[in-house]
Amino acid sequence: MKLSGVEQTDLATLAGNQQSVDADCRLHKVYQQFQSHEHDYCAVLEGKRVIGLCSRARVGFLMGHRYGFAIYSDHKIREHMVENPLFVQRGTPIREMLEQTLGRQGKEFNDDVILVGPAQEYLGIIPVPALVQLQSALVAERFRIQEEMHRRMLTLSRQAGMAEVATSVLHNVGNVLNSVNVSNNLIREKLQGSEVATLVKLGSLLQQHEGDLPAFLANDPKGKLIPPFIIQLAGQLEAEHTLLRQEQDQLTRNVEHIKEIVAMQQSYARISGFLEQVAVASLMDDALQINQAGLSRHGVRVVRQYSDMPPATVDKHKVLQILVNLVNNAKYALDESGREDKWLTVGVGMNGDSRFNITVSDNGVGIPPENLTKIFSHGFTTRKGGHGFGLHSGANAAKEMGGKLSVHSEGVGKGVTFTLDLPMDGSKNKTKD
Repeated sequence: MKLSGVEQTDLATLAGNQQSVDADCRLHKVYQQFQSHEHDYCAVLEGKRVIGLCSRARVGFLMGHRYGFAIYSDHKIREHMVENPLFVQRGTPIREMLEQTLGRQGKEFNDDVILVGPAQEYLGIIPVPALVQLQSALVAERFRIQEEMHRRMLTLSRQAGMAEVATSVLHNVGNVLNSVNVSNNLIREKLQGSEVATLVKLGSLLQQHEGDLPAFLANDPKGKLIPPFIIQLAGQLEAEHTLLRQEQDQLTRNVEHIKEIVAMQQSYARISGFLEQVAVASLMDDALQINQAGLSRHGVRVVRQYSDMPPATVDKHKVLQILVNLVNNAKYALDESGREDKWLTVGVGMNGDSRFNITVSDNGVGIPPENLTKIFSHGFTTRKGGHGFGLHSGANAAKEMGGKLSVHSEGVGKGVTFTLDLPMDGSKNKTKD
């Protein structure tokens, strides 16, 4: 939808979602209602007055995990509403509506908008994709892919009893989606502050002097400034274009990686993965790039210790999943340490003639000795909000590739080193002890 068309649209015509529940409705009832329609959000009402928003993802997460029904079934939906929902009056100008929607930060950026009347009466829910242009359409596609992949994984789990595998794949996709959202927001910010607007103003000025343009440029004080200004503006636009192109390329790589994870999962643990020759250092760099936004946000300094080595034949996407998870875990360990000097050291090198190692080390919180033997167990985690299946899944994937994922830590506060050992030729040989 073009902006000019949106500006002439009555907001009420965009509120295609009319779903609502009473604030005291039990969670299992809300879960059932979400199964009966396709909308991702539902308004929470007290009488005719809307007080908040609930989401399919949040309700599905609470009710869908192993003990969710027993724990949360009788909770009231008012206890699990979306934080900081955006309420918009029906008469709000479309431009103001877009600024409010696109100006939100973090996870709130993706929440739909609640349309209300003068007395806070509920008029419907406006989906974010209906109000934004290309960059928001990318966000909508991201969530569509995530939901589609989730449905496929749940179906596969029911058929093959592989719920553990499904959750590990979701975990890896979630890591990539963080980077997708960061790139999307950066593109939006750059477009909003683009120097193209300056170029439009300059064009208007030149148009005013169309009849005497040579004299204006040669003699007028303002006109004399235009040629050097155009040169400077060209450089700024070139830099802006380069940055946008880089972020677009990064978005494309991440979306392709998500698609490849889903495709790979269709034959997970049944058929050998596709093997290809890759530069191991480049694979490590890709994992760092996927986590780049988080590493920068947490002030983590990355040190690369790459030894010269020939290309290795590996299942690239399985290895990348393992590395992305290791870097993501290191990022949180460093943040929880409270240190000012946060270091992440990654290494690549040969281990004998036929194998190679990838190491991921940090100087974060470390691991106590009693946890070292449990670190790869399914469900084990020491991080608040952690799921405990990332390392377990990584260890299993390494074993399937004829390799081994190991850990070493001197104890609490002394950091940790993870080592991924794999064969150079992709064969499933016995791993070294």
